[in-house]
Amino acid sequence: MNVAVIFYSLHGDTAALAAAVAQGAEQAGATVRLRQIEGLAPPQDRWSSSERIRATRERLASVPLARHADLFWADAIALGSPARYGAMSAELRRFLDGSGQLAGDLAGKVACVFCSPSPIQGAQRAALHAMIASLLRHGVIVQAPARAQMDPVETTSAAARRGAPGTNLEEAPGLDLAPARALGRRLALLGNRIHG
Repeated sequence: MNVAVIFYSLHGDTAALAAAVAQGAEQAGATVRLRQIEGLAPPQDRWSSSERIRATRERLASVPLARHADLFWADAIALGSPARYGAMSAELRRFLDGSGQLAGDLAGKVACVFCSPSPIQGAQRAALHAMIASLLRHGVIVQAPARAQMDPVETTSAAARRGAPGTNLEEAPGLDLAPARALGRRLALLGNRIHG
């Protein structure tokens, strides 16, 4: 079972969730590719604006960039994005829109989505729905997010809850990674049922 965990993260929250999803899939016996999506703005522009962004970029330097070949390689796909005012990130949108030639070629693959917390009521749910709609266009079988992932109890910004960023992808003080690991395990197990 091959699982591709593909994400975009500017401040590190989505990267931490992606690492947890990958860890959960590995715990279920899957071979995992963790891939990040390239940013739209030149890196030096964003790096200079914030210490947190600069630290996140340094931590993500070892994570390879996502390619459409990763989608073909995978039996199951997990997509992650920040919840940008109820929309997926423009970077993830560009990646998915650029895969238009794949429409139908991903049929039968299993996929799930995840996003980092948002202080805006309903933004996380709307972002997840937008990602699901994009995946359906490609003919994938979507594993719906658990209710807890769509309606987090605490809507305070993760950035407001913590200070300095962690030193690795899995370090995210104030961010509960257990649901992300569970999502990765469920994705790998469902993919194995369908493709195994």
